[in-house]
Amino acid sequence: MMDLTKKALPNVIEIDGRAYSIYTDFRLWMRFEIEVGKLKKGQKMDVSYLFKNEIPDRVSLENLLTFSRPYSPLPRSTGGSGEIVFDYELDADYIYAAFLGQYGIDLMEIEELHWYKFLALFKGLNGSSKLAEIMSYRCYTKTKDVSDQYEKLKYAWRIERVEPEDEEEIQKFSDLFY
Repeated sequence: MMDLTKKALPNVIEIDGRAYSIYTDFRLWMRFEIEVGKLKKGQKMDVSYLFKNEIPDRVSLENLLTFSRPYSPLPRSTGGSGEIVFDYELDADYIYAAFLGQYGIDLMEIEELHWYKFLALFKGLNGSSKLAEIMSYRCYTKTKDVSDQYEKLKYAWRIERVEPEDEEEIQKFSDLFY
């Protein structure tokens, strides 16, 4: 959550009581979020690209997630369905279009945009963007009064994660064609 009473946004991460200078551009933190989403249990992740000068000897995922996913008390959790409603990688075209359409910000051309600014703008995207429409399909819950059309749209736009054991089988199958 941004603190508008301060003139600057955070640009350090505290690890073991020491502040480490980090890059704050949205591209790097989006990359981090994508990699976290693909992380398998016990797998290590190279995060050196996030640090400007000195890289800490030990970095926990929790340290990085504290910056990447800043706490916000609102909206309060209503339980939710647990559905994945957006993915930075799969929805990149729609995120780009939404930022360009609503804010006039070309995410490919902008030199730098702090991660917290990006997140604030992302949260503020209006409901008329294609991204918002797709996200609504993904979190749709069928009721008695609504047609099956939304169930089909939810299925069409649902994000599915490949389980590690399935990924291995898919790779074996793919290797037959290369």
